[in-house]
Amino acid sequence: MKLSWEKIGRGQTLAAGVLVKRAVTLVFLAGLAVFIWWGDAHLDRLMWRIINLGAIYSIAAVGYTLVNGWAGQFSLGPHGFMLLGGYLTALLVLPPPVKRTLWILQPLIEPFASFHLPKAGFVLALAGGGVLAALASLIIGIPALRALRGDYLAIATLGFGEILFLLVVNLPFLTNGAMGITRIPTYANLAWSCGTLVLVSYAAIRLKNSSYGRAMRAIREDELAAESMGINVFRLKLLAFLFSAFCAGVSGGLLVTLLSTAHPSLFTFVTTFYFLLIIVLGGMGSVSGAIVGGFIFAAIFEALRFADTAVVPGMRMVIFSILLILAMLFFRRGLFGLREFSWEGAWHSVRAAWRWAWTKIG
Repeated sequence: MKLSWEKIGRGQTLAAGVLVKRAVTLVFLAGLAVFIWWGDAHLDRLMWRIINLGAIYSIAAVGYTLVNGWAGQFSLGPHGFMLLGGYLTALLVLPPPVKRTLWILQPLIEPFASFHLPKAGFVLALAGGGVLAALASLIIGIPALRALRGDYLAIATLGFGEILFLLVVNLPFLTNGAMGITRIPTYANLAWSCGTLVLVSYAAIRLKNSSYGRAMRAIREDELAAESMGINVFRLKLLAFLFSAFCAGVSGGLLVTLLSTAHPSLFTFVTTFYFLLIIVLGGMGSVSGAIVGGFIFAAIFEALRFADTAVVPGMRMVIFSILLILAMLFFRRGLFGLREFSWEGAWHSVRAAWRWAWTKIG
């Protein structure tokens, strides 16, 4: 009987711990909502832009770390999926009178020329961009994920992204070609960027901690062993690829409605390189690391903008690369590795830091 009461006590303690964590999470989300409401109206415009860019980068990075870090599939195609999501969102939200003034060389084809979504339908435009990117990922994902892996898969996805880039440049009747699309309504704000990031991160964490996520990790460790254990390797790799493409498409839609322009130069291979830096810095396979890495990248990238004008063009990336090398020397698996943020871990870290500081002061 004594043992039974001990088990009951432990069970009650665990249940209380779960309730406390959920309560802290709800308080954090409520505080985030208040900050977003205040920040959209009162935050400094530079800081507002950095937070928005950090959230947008993090959305794409969350999907990218799931396929690259957690499922172990080396993809180099996020810039192509961002391009699809960004351009479709721009075509859906741009008013018809503006379209008639922008498409000079060739008129925009129907139904895009006469159709647009109001501000209330912005969520449909973002979802449409994500779905289009996910559908496009099937075109390259079905043949490539069956036959290729490693560097060969990276080359195939990179080539697909470059094909999409060239199509955008050479289809002026749909994308306005190299002139791009300007005067896009600036619907993106902290509410849209951070709110979408919360939803995408929650979905990624749920997927990662599910049986599908554990199977993806088994594929990353040893694909042949996972297949011999009865895991449908192709289906799970394709699932991770679809999720990553959807996140990239939504991220592209938010980016063009933040910058008020959609131009091919926004979606070159350099964009994929940025996301690769973010997930390596945060930790390959860590959703928390992708989020933190996205905001760090946005902050440092904007802070070093002066180097391109005060020193020489491109010096910003040189300085950023040096900082990344230093970070990798001290955090070889990134800031988080494979770990995820938890309130319990944060509390232990604060206590450890307090004890260390107290001993130094004492």
